[in-house]
Amino acid sequence: MATIFAGVLVFLVLFVLTKRLSFTRQRLPPSPLSLPLIGHLHLLARMAHQSLQVLSNKYGPILYLKLGMVPTIVVSSPDMAREILKTHDAKFSSRPYFLVGEYFSYGYCGMGFTPGGEHWKNLRKLCATELFTINRIDSFEWVRKEEISRMISTIENTNGVINIRNLLITYGFNVMTETVMSKRFFCENGALLDADQAREFKKVSIETVEMALKFHISEFVPSYLRWIDWNIPKVKILQAKSDKFMQQIVQEHKRSKNSRKTKDFMDVMLESFTDSSNKQSFKAENTVKALTMELLAGGTDTSASSIEWALMELLLNPHTMVKAREELVKFVDLTNSTVNEGDLPKLTYLNAVIKETMRLHPPAPLLVPHKSTVECKIAGFDIPKGTTTIVNLYAIGRDPNVWENPTKFCPERFLGDSRIDVKGQNFELIPFGSGRRTCPGMILGLRNVQLVLANLIHRFEWALIPGREYGVEETTGTVNWAKTPLEVLKR
Repeated sequence: MATIFAGVLVFLVLFVLTKRLSFTRQRLPPSPLSLPLIGHLHLLARMAHQSLQVLSNKYGPILYLKLGMVPTIVVSSPDMAREILKTHDAKFSSRPYFLVGEYFSYGYCGMGFTPGGEHWKNLRKLCATELFTINRIDSFEWVRKEEISRMISTIENTNGVINIRNLLITYGFNVMTETVMSKRFFCENGALLDADQAREFKKVSIETVEMALKFHISEFVPSYLRWIDWNIPKVKILQAKSDKFMQQIVQEHKRSKNSRKTKDFMDVMLESFTDSSNKQSFKAENTVKALTMELLAGGTDTSASSIEWALMELLLNPHTMVKAREELVKFVDLTNSTVNEGDLPKLTYLNAVIKETMRLHPPAPLLVPHKSTVECKIAGFDIPKGTTTIVNLYAIGRDPNVWENPTKFCPERFLGDSRIDVKGQNFELIPFGSGRRTCPGMILGLRNVQLVLANLIHRFEWALIPGREYGVEETTGTVNWAKTPLEVLKR
């Protein structure tokens, strides 16, 4: 027995030494000193993108961290982002583990958190050829137009302080739920339509965001230790509540599919995943529910936060508001009560405002992390297989080597000879990501931001509340919101 024990002990020692020697032979990117078990987690403050920017300023545009026991690289320059998202895109197209992502995607039936494979490729194809085509997006122009009109009416009938964020969230949720499932949950004043269902939807949405923001130890340990995460039972309970709601929506949709003149996203998804076998049918429904959750989560707060930041920057920099309004007077028919989607391509300065807003305040400052599927080299450094990869858009957008006066709000930097766009080809500005993992709803999201912002500054003159301090501090969340919701007066 003692001989067996000694043999096992020798084997383990040799195994650990071999792994260490292998590790030390690798030329990893620069890295701060780490602590046992937690690695570099202690270096990340509440605003992780800001903490990582500070580290990048010290260690360079690519650095190596151990987040708990998870090997991680952080890239913070356009050149390094291009290496990850274009040159080596296929090698970094997987996703690291997220507890909420696993359960709310029904075991990776969705797209956003799925590591890869044929299922993910099929969903990507569905988004590109069916859901987010120009024709499909145009077919829901009437939804966006109606919600804009309702928002304008609400503002016109409101005296005193106006909470811009509440208006934007109501608009965003209604546009997305109408587009995805032909349902409208919120009134203009924030009250709930179809009260029971809407209340449950709102409750589940809030609880899901709160759960996503918690510390989950399972995301920082090897897969065989994930069971120790004390949040798993809570996530399972929350997912069951969410599934009950989503299952109800799917069944309602199946019963009423012939009553809609325009196919919504759920109609398209249900048709695409129809299969005669029970097993495939079960997976098809889970795929529809997972995708629906992802579409609603990704298409509401991200657009709303960008619009709020843009309006705040315009008000804090009045000369830019003057230019934006002058452009609207020049190009938009004054007989129209609203800016139409056909007007948007003419609004060069407005689009520069949006680019500048997304440079300074990217809605997802760290994107969704990627994961390497094979060993490779980046900038001469060895990147091990299974390395979580973070692209820090916040740092790229404020890099003085890339931008002149990087902290100044200056839409003019995108006028004249500038050819920088937000669609994933210019790595100085990639708020929607780039490559295989580009946000599939980019066109719809961008159109919502353009349309709402144009109408807010076309129809109303806004003023900051006298005596109130306004700033550009951020708050922790799944989306990069301003710390304080924007409250303003209309003149």
